[in-house]
Amino acid sequence: MKNLSKEELLSRLEAINRSNAIIYFDLSGTILGVNDIFLEAMGYGVGNHDELIGRHHSIFVCEEYAKSPEYEKFWDILRSGKYYQGEFERRRKDRSLINLQATYNPIFDDSGKITKIMKIATDITLIVDSKKQVDAINRSTALINFNTDGFITDVNSIFLETMGYRSNEKDKIIGKHHSIFISYEYSKSDEYIKFWENLRKGKFFDGIFERRKVDGSTIYLQASYNPVFDSKGNITNVVKIATDVTEAVNSKKKIDELSKNLTVELENSQKLKDSIEKEKDAALNDLDVIIKKGQSELIKVIVKCALAVIIGVGIVTTLLYWAAIITNKETQIIGSTWSNMFSVLLTNAFSIVGTIMGIKYATQESNTNK
Repeated sequence: MKNLSKEELLSRLEAINRSNAIIYFDLSGTILGVNDIFLEAMGYGVGNHDELIGRHHSIFVCEEYAKSPEYEKFWDILRSGKYYQGEFERRRKDRSLINLQATYNPIFDDSGKITKIMKIATDITLIVDSKKQVDAINRSTALINFNTDGFITDVNSIFLETMGYRSNEKDKIIGKHHSIFISYEYSKSDEYIKFWENLRKGKFFDGIFERRKVDGSTIYLQASYNPVFDSKGNITNVVKIATDVTEAVNSKKKIDELSKNLTVELENSQKLKDSIEKEKDAALNDLDVIIKKGQSELIKVIVKCALAVIIGVGIVTTLLYWAAIITNKETQIIGSTWSNMFSVLLTNAFSIVGTIMGIKYATQESNTNK
């Protein structure tokens, strides 16, 4: 650098100034100068240099840290001529957090004396936030990484425990293929081969997957397979995020089985009901036939009995009448008695038959209405 011309040095400094956030401090931490990129990154807006020049570096940190021994030691290191680099959490104008990848560089004069400190910074807030999110997911979710050929490159403890391994047995699966988590038959299928071909093409998969634990038992994972791209759009690896949903899946299977069985039972119950209705109708028809036949037989018996009584009375009365004639007895009383008895018996007989026929008709009407 010492052999470069002044013009070359200025040209290089200007190139750095155009692409990086830059700010200058004196040895006490007071701001001497700042470029527009830094102003914009910290929320002050382009061109508002006066809002920062003359103020102390501590406006970029929280009040507690500004008063801490650690912060004082930070400036002691810079004043000793050592540079400082790393990731720094700082505060914007509105006090929101920003993460900077930065270097604090002491600047020396020709005599070797430190005259100021230049800070060159890049806003990496999005990267840090993304890392925090990944770390948060890693602490609460099963994660596993594969290369594009399906070989395991990394795995967290939650995934290990979910699949039946111990949390410290990462070495037992790193380097092995994803197929250790599926059946041998499925690993040889066209569907599985196509699954990895699609992942290599950048296709995202999400759903419930049936997998095998280390002991061979079945586990169901609600999972997503996420292809990861580099800055050029090339797929570098595949990240799988998973949650064990075996209990929920098994419960659903039991409910589906119970529903299926209940449907069958209901169908059988309806069939039994229909069969009972048919048997009942047949029994009622048979009973109706029997009743009708019984009624007919009863009427015949009554008619026969009535005729027999009438004939019997007629015969007895006739004999008495002839006996009276032969013995010269009074026949008028006998004839009158015979006629009255015959009339009463005949009237009662037909009354009984009429009543029975009326009952029979009423029974038929009742069955018809039903």
